[in-house]
Amino acid sequence: MSDEITSPPPASTSTPVNNLLRGALPGPTRRLPPESGPMFGLLSVLTVFLLLLWWKGYLWNFLSLQNLQVLFHQNSIPAVVALGMLLVIISGGIDLSVGSVVALVTVVSMSVFRLLEARGVSPLGCSVGAIVLGVGVGGLCGVVNGVVITGLRVSPFVATLGMMSIARGLAVGLAERRVISFRGEAPAWVVSFSEASAPPYLLFGPSVWSVAFLAILVAVALHYTVLGRYCYAIGSNEATARLCGINVSRSKILLYGMAGLLTGWAGVLQFAYSRSGDPNVRQGLELQVIAAVVIGGASLSGGQGTVLGTILGILILAVMENSIGMLGAPIEITLILIGLIVILNTGISQWQRRRSE
Repeated sequence: MSDEITSPPPASTSTPVNNLLRGALPGPTRRLPPESGPMFGLLSVLTVFLLLLWWKGYLWNFLSLQNLQVLFHQNSIPAVVALGMLLVIISGGIDLSVGSVVALVTVVSMSVFRLLEARGVSPLGCSVGAIVLGVGVGGLCGVVNGVVITGLRVSPFVATLGMMSIARGLAVGLAERRVISFRGEAPAWVVSFSEASAPPYLLFGPSVWSVAFLAILVAVALHYTVLGRYCYAIGSNEATARLCGINVSRSKILLYGMAGLLTGWAGVLQFAYSRSGDPNVRQGLELQVIAAVVIGGASLSGGQGTVLGTILGILILAVMENSIGMLGAPIEITLILIGLIVILNTGISQWQRRRSE
């Protein structure tokens, strides 16, 4: 008989806790990337509407550079807000206040610009002040949302619903129930950001390029930083994340603050787009953005979502709206289709999650 003792195989270092900290999702390994669903959806929507446009004789109008510039330009504001909403939804939250915060930022930016201009500050100084304070107000609203949710233990739905009303009320009050405009000509950067056209070497306007830049930053933050891993971990299982030593409250405040900064920049874009401070602008933006994020593959239960999927979700809605407008169909068709897609996509996501458990 051999006296040799066979040692047991080493324990695997891939535990659920380790996977959670790495930002991995629970369940079996995915065979397809998470963007495959939104990509298939975009291709399907494109195919259907391209055929309809070809049948009606509007295909080349849709594919023209001018129309594509308008399509991307008009959806740059929802795209920026959607990037912030993605951070919140992955962490298991929601933000219903984005439309009101965008309106508040436009009013604050215009009010600051006019105030500095009246005091003799240079146009550059007025612009910098308007941008900085506008983005800052968005970030402050996001931080307040995070503090209320974590400190007062209020659900994200209720907390951001309250912020939606507060921000809209502040916007109406600061604007004195009117739209605030420039006293003279708008600065050159405002004109540049408000136009869909661009020099040939840029192809698209600066607002579209700002979306691309921010999308890269958010993708890097989600996949290559500790906060990004915490974001997925909290959304996947908040209780387990706490047991792993994650400071959930601080992480949520940071995530809501980042989302607020992105919403603040969207407000600055809206300020430039409309060249005014409008307290009534972008009502219903939150529904459009949440729909895009969900269509892009994110789960409202948290723990799932990608930047590429979110951008594809925005493009799906943009192509639908643009094509339906060209076909002369009523706007109700767009709203009905968006609702059906959100319901079907959420139902499929829940079914896949139940299968993996």
